[in-house]
Amino acid sequence: MASRSAAWTWIVRLVLRPLLLSVPFALFFHTLFGDEWSDLPDFYVAALVFSLSISAMIEVNRAWIAPRLVPPDRDRPGHPLEIASFAVAAMLGSVIAAVLLQFTIAPGMFGSGRQILTVLLFGVVFTGLFLGVIYAVQMQRLVIQRARETAREERELELAAEVQKALLPPKTRSGPTYRAAGASLACRTIGGDFFETFDLPDGRLGFALGDVAGKGPSAAILAGLTQGVFTSHVGDGDGPATTLTRVNRAICRRAVESRFATIAYLILAPDGTLRASSAGHLPVFVARTDGSTLWLSKGGLLAGAFEDATYEEDEIALRPGDTVVVYSDGLTDAENPAGEQFGDDRLRAALQDASRLDSPETALDTVLLDVQRFASGQPQADDITLLVVRYDGAS
Repeated sequence: MASRSAAWTWIVRLVLRPLLLSVPFALFFHTLFGDEWSDLPDFYVAALVFSLSISAMIEVNRAWIAPRLVPPDRDRPGHPLEIASFAVAAMLGSVIAAVLLQFTIAPGMFGSGRQILTVLLFGVVFTGLFLGVIYAVQMQRLVIQRARETAREERELELAAEVQKALLPPKTRSGPTYRAAGASLACRTIGGDFFETFDLPDGRLGFALGDVAGKGPSAAILAGLTQGVFTSHVGDGDGPATTLTRVNRAICRRAVESRFATIAYLILAPDGTLRASSAGHLPVFVARTDGSTLWLSKGGLLAGAFEDATYEEDEIALRPGDTVVVYSDGLTDAENPAGEQFGDDRLRAALQDASRLDSPETALDTVLLDVQRFASGQPQADDITLLVVRYDGAS
């Protein structure tokens, strides 16, 4: 099949294309230099000789000369040396065609100034035409190739997004002492944020939220790596600070282009004891049922920066109805059309209002809707992830 396709390509270039291109040029030069319509066949034969000769020289240049002048690069056609080589080949083909006509059907082609001018005009016009056809075809192939590559990349990104969504836990989760809701909205097809919840020994709930530096596929890879590392290190039920220390070491040993991640990890015990630690992440918001709020910010350096980093942790006692909120900076960095950011103050007010709603899922949707209304259609510039956990008290 490949040899048959190559043979057909040569037939098109050396025979069919010259036969077709000779028609408009025969009409063109007949209009300039012809006297009667009976002369048209002679002009067609002359145009055909020029077309065949130039096509042959162009194919010789394409096969043996141009590749030695310029390394082939499908993404950058039209190198000056390549163009010059094809122009010289076309002009040489014109000279050869004129000589053939001189000694065959058109003796005396170089007998007068007008005839020499005609030959030169044939050569220049044919050279321009063939160069235009060559690079038009190349550009068309390049556009088609890039369109196919773009479609394939988009499909691959869609599949990656489906896999990434499948790696996230369900939007809602509940246990005997808690209810939780989380969501992650990527600003591109795939994102660098993640959240996760874990069942730990003694009925405890572990929950984490991470934000990888950067966006796109590389950030998504590191996010998946970090999420997987977390899953493999929480089974023993160590505290947040100890777990983050171990996760940080594992990420440092698998550094991806010097990218880092901020992570918040918390553990909620059935009696309401909440322990929290942060690897460079934003403070954790806690809304009390009495209307008071506090922020948990103890921890250490972001994950993936220094292998010997250590972490501290906060410990507080939750009362039934208290709400814990962990989020990524995509919330505060969300902008409206005027370039104004959502900011900490608006987020604090939105979180405090949402904490009074009946369920974590409703609180989650309310905060995301507030951000969406504020943005007023402005494209999302960063991944947005939010995790809401409400302590219902021990039964």
